[in-house]
Formats: sequence, C-alpha cells, structure tokens
Amino acid sequence: MLLHADRSQRIVVLPADRVWREQEAGATVCSLETLPGLLESSFVRLPAGKPLETRAGEDLEIFVLDGLLAIGAHIWPAASYLRIAGDSALSVFSKQSSLLFLKAGKFPESDRKSVGLGTVGVQFSPGIVPGLSVLPLYSGGAVNTALVRWDPGTTFQPHRHFGGEEILVISGTFEDEHGSYPAGSWYRAPHMSRHHPFSREGCLIFVKTGHLLDASAA
Repeated sequence: MLLHADRSQRIVVLPADRVWREQEAGATVCSLETLPGLLESSFVRLPAGKPLETRAGEDLEIFVLDGLLAIGAHIWPAASYLRIAGDSALSVFSKQSSLLFLKAGKFPESDRKSVGLGTVGVQFSPGIVPGLSVLPLYSGGAVNTALVRWDPGTTFQPHRHFGGEEILVISGTFEDEHGSYPAGSWYRAPHMSRHHPFSREGCLIFVKTGHLLDASAA
C-alpha cells in the first residue's frame, strides 16, 4: 500500500501523528512514505538484540536517534549516520534498545557506497547566514545530506529546493511560513518548493535535498 507517494505534495508528520505497527519480537515501525523507485522512510524501534528486518539486497540509510546499533563488529551510538549498500552482507541489529530514522530501498548504481559517521563532538562549519552551522553527512550526484544547527532567533532567506527537501527535526523547533515543527517532526517538500525557514528557539535538523526530482534519484 502506497503512503504519501505523490511527490508533488508537501507532507508533514508531527510526533502526535505517528502511527506505529508491531513486527516480530517487539519491533515497531512508523511508516512515513512509500515511494516506488526511491528510498522509503520510516521510524523503527528495535528492542535490544533484535536484528533490523530488511529485504534481500536492500540498501539502507540510517540516522540513529537513540540507543546503540551494531553493524558487523562496529557499535554506533545515537547521532550516528550510516549508509549501507545491500551487497555489503553486513548484519544490522540493536545492541541496546534503539530508535532509528530509516530510509530503505535502492541507491543509484553509480553511487553505491557504504559510509559510517559518528557526529557526537564533531565540529560543524559556519553556514551562509549568522546563527546557522552545517555538518555534511553525504553527497552523491545532486543529492546532499547534512545536519544543520540553528541558533535561537536564526532566519534563512526565502529559497526554493531543486529536487525537493526532506527534514527530520532532531531537537528544538524548526519553523517556516507554513507551520511549526517540534522535535520528532518529519517534513517533505517537493521539487522547486519555496519556503522561508527560521527557528525562534533553535533546533537541530537532519536535511536531505535533491532526491525527489525523478524516480531514478535516491
């Protein structure tokens, strides 16, 4: 069943809107979108010792929101960014009860790299307006993924997003002229959408841009 599959629509899922479904052995999933040909997004809760259930050969993009995630012999704590090509044959399971933001599907054939990055204590670079700082996570083709920190009272200029934009609010409250998005909110805006973002209280957001232009970009 498709969910939020019309990429021409602006979609917001607030924390109060989340609908969870149970899987085996105590895992629960909150689906955010199913987009044929693209990475599909969800929140996943895994109890300790539970493997992440995926389809054979499926590529994964993960941001660890809470807990500890084991991938092969490496343990990744909260605030880690992981990109796992499906042919890597790496096992993924929860070392400690975990909450994940997960995108699962297929990477472009020209960009099938596996990446792991812990972000705790890593220095952000100054953004293009005062009060904004950026930590790039991954870039491939027209697609860019980053963490962006907004100091309280920061405002960005009105702009459009070529290839669309996806935002997960990790902490604080992100805002624009369309609404206010507290921690845990998920926001998707279509190709060439325009907004005027700001944050009165400050926030940290996970941002992915450029991946909603056509069905071959992920």
